[in-house]
Amino acid sequence: MLEVIQAKLKEKPSRKDLEVVIVYPFNTETKEIFLIQEYIHSYARKFWKFVSGGVDKVDKDILTHAIEELAEEVAMESDVFLHLYSSERVFGNRPMHYFIAENPVIMENPPENPDEDYITDSKWVNEEEFQKMLDAKELQWDQGTMCALQAFRRYH
Repeated sequence: MLEVIQAKLKEKPSRKDLEVVIVYPFNTETKEIFLIQEYIHSYARKFWKFVSGGVDKVDKDILTHAIEELAEEVAMESDVFLHLYSSERVFGNRPMHYFIAENPVIMENPPENPDEDYITDSKWVNEEEFQKMLDAKELQWDQGTMCALQAFRRYH
């Protein structure tokens, strides 16, 4: 019986149960945040969003997942990762962990991105441009965008 329980603990959680890391690459000099536009197969459309991914490796902590997502999704690395906020599982929502990656640089040999969805565009935006994207509904108004606004305010 103990073996069965231990095997279940090592199984990958289902996609809907995964905790998620969100990473905000942030240039502290220009006060800009990096956004990606990704084609998401399950919705058959493009979305502007943040670097993100599921916490799917049971032997790694959330910071390691955030570092890996930044490398896999946008081939960037940073010497400074700041934990901005974590939410709990409330009303069926997945726990989310938000990080700022200060002044990221492009990697020489990035890891391959295992995701099926692919990036169609990317850009650095300041807080005013970010707000215009929210007003134009190019970005969803959700916990992720509220935390991004907190990231901007951190560097005023």
